[in-house]
Amino acid sequence: MLVFSCHADTGFPAHKLKRLGEGIVDGHLDNFVGVHAVMNAYFSGRMHQDYFRIELTYGEEDDFEGALEVRETLSRSDAVIVVDVTGTPTDKDFVIEKCRDSAMRKFLSSALHGMSFDLYEDCPDPIADEDEVDVYSEKLGHVCMLAVPCFGGDYNEGPVKCRQASVDGVTEAICRITERFPDFCRAQKMSTS
Repeated sequence: MLVFSCHADTGFPAHKLKRLGEGIVDGHLDNFVGVHAVMNAYFSGRMHQDYFRIELTYGEEDDFEGALEVRETLSRSDAVIVVDVTGTPTDKDFVIEKCRDSAMRKFLSSALHGMSFDLYEDCPDPIADEDEVDVYSEKLGHVCMLAVPCFGGDYNEGPVKCRQASVDGVTEAICRITERFPDFCRAQKMSTS
């Protein structure tokens, strides 16, 4: 099973979103922009397979309760892609963080070939280094974060900016990962036989 986990629990006293022109979005993006990218992928019509699911979790800002509940439904062979925001500086469209599993890194590099992204085994985000990946990693080996890079402040505190190209890139990445996931499963079966 391939799971896209995306927290949908951030609450600010008031919400705002502006399109500033030149492909820049400004607003409360944690994690509205992650949910937006996941839903764009879902409604693209390219995610019709029976081997994936989307989990919109709660409690990420406090105690990760939603991710803890989802984790209990997973088996060790499942893969989880956490979709969120990052403050990691980059000129690429998106960032993959906490991708510690070499098989997952190889799969993502192949599935996303030609796309504009950075891939890290660790978490270079200067704003926060704890997230749902940590929850899932306690049980699963195939886990990472697919993140929309934000800039112009602390995404936990208020409005920040991102590029529309980043949202589009994450949306396309979700579709490609879903479409190519059987390749990952085959490779895992071959490595264990």
